Amino acid sequence: MEIIPAIDIRGGKCVRLYQGDYSKQTVFDENPTAVALRWKSQGARWLHIVDLDGAAIGEPRNIAVVEEIIRASSLAVELGGGIRREDIAEELLQKGVSRVILGTMAIEKPELVGRLCQRLGEAIIVGLDARDGKIAIHGWQKDTVVDVLQLSKEMVELGVRRFIYTDIRRDGTLTESNFDAVERLIARVNVPIIASGGISKLWHLQRLKELGVEGAIIGKALYTGDIDLQEALNNAGG
Repeated sequence: MEIIPAIDIRGGKCVRLYQGDYSKQTVFDENPTAVALRWKSQGARWLHIVDLDGAAIGEPRNIAVVEEIIRASSLAVELGGGIRREDIAEELLQKGVSRVILGTMAIEKPELVGRLCQRLGEAIIVGLDARDGKIAIHGWQKDTVVDVLQLSKEMVELGVRRFIYTDIRRDGTLTESNFDAVERLIARVNVPIIASGGISKLWHLQRLKELGVEGAIIGKALYTGDIDLQEALNNAGG
């Protein structure tokens, strides 16, 4: 199982939100590149980067910071936040991003997601960001009535090969992952799942590994010291 440290960028800084609430922000580092290098030094191979400004506005706003992280660290990067056009997805991949995460687009432009999957394959991930089992879009600021499991089925039919599942109510809370929801999703679709939201103990990672997830994204718990990245990598086989 891959252990993937999260770097959320807002205003050029490394921050964490509580349950995706932009008014509940903690700045953990003024320099996201330094954070990336820290995670690399501890053994990370991937980074999960979210452009929070881009997610809210609808177009990436911290591309230069992401480029700097890729240049300095040489780590593989999956990037989300405001990627809602085909040309933007292509531009980010050309700039060295390994995988782009599509969330809002899956609801508003599903046909475009299908086209991108046909052309770019594994470079496309769909983010299933859920609040109480229903998808939230536009940087988690807009709720929908779309069920997570139904959307996952539709996306697989369009050619999506990988999902990131995030339980918004667990995100940034240091509680635990929504294991039941992850298990239901794994049973529903036969593609790799990366779990996110609430992971704060080593046993959470072990449980997710047992469920069969491909990867686990750890955010706040790394910044607070609740989880040591090297220990997590050793224990989870990252």
